[in-house]
Amino acid sequence: MSPPPPLPSGNFFDIIPLGVVILAPDYTVVSWNRTIAEWTGIPRNEILGNDIRERFSHLKDRRYNIRIQQVFDGGPAAFFSTQFHPHFIPAPLPGGGLRFQRTSVHSLQEGGETYAILFIDDVTELVAQVRAFREMKDRALAEVDERTRKEAALALANKKIGLLSSITRHDILNQVMALKFYIETMREETNPQQVAALLAKEMVVANAIERQIHFARDYQEMGIHAPGWQRVASIVERSKEALPTGNISVVANVGSIEVYADPLLEKVFYNLIDNALQYGGPTMSTIRISTNENGDGLVLTIEDDGSGIS
Repeated sequence: MSPPPPLPSGNFFDIIPLGVVILAPDYTVVSWNRTIAEWTGIPRNEILGNDIRERFSHLKDRRYNIRIQQVFDGGPAAFFSTQFHPHFIPAPLPGGGLRFQRTSVHSLQEGGETYAILFIDDVTELVAQVRAFREMKDRALAEVDERTRKEAALALANKKIGLLSSITRHDILNQVMALKFYIETMREETNPQQVAALLAKEMVVANAIERQIHFARDYQEMGIHAPGWQRVASIVERSKEALPTGNISVVANVGSIEVYADPLLEKVFYNLIDNALQYGGPTMSTIRISTNENGDGLVLTIEDDGSGIS
């Protein structure tokens, strides 16, 4: 081990709050200031005159070696960023981990020799602040996204409530018209059996109105249901029970198929069956619900054998 050459700048660098290291062209340490000694725990007398690469072997790596050598050869200063070279001279923190460093290497001419002088800035606190800011920013963006999603969900919920209200008003109005018809007919009826039959029909209509009101109430109280799996046969059965089908057969050839849909799907079936009952004509005898699988999914078909609107 050769003795270290004279320090180009003496111990002036001890008063600088940066890590300062001066290297000879053969990478021998000729200056090791107090700050870098405190950071690394390596006293000055242990490292002066030694090849720094023997203590910190990663400096032999091409990504360090070439750039430092360019400085020795009279090239421009080399800068090692925190992002890609955070621990140029590994220095432990009191609480564990390593200090984040930003390092620059400059040429220094002294006594006809070219030295490399390293300025190592401890930016650990700055890195922590940047990370904290990024985390805060990410949280803020996440909160904005969540708020946007909630606002969109609220808008959709309001739209569904409006749609449900409109459908329910239409359905109840139809049932009320039917109820009034039965009441008017009953006023003119004197046959007890016919009166009893009309009362039974009125009860069916009243029950249908009650179910529609309960459906609207439950849908709203449960916060506008999210889509879910629904058994088609059960939907058809509930729709059939809520409508005055009379002698019309409602046949569901759907097996145990379930579909993933909004609870308003029940209203869709209800209205389609109701329309068939109203406009199928006197010759209609059957309303049939069937399914057919194709390459894109499942097709649900509702058809009747009536004459339709003429």
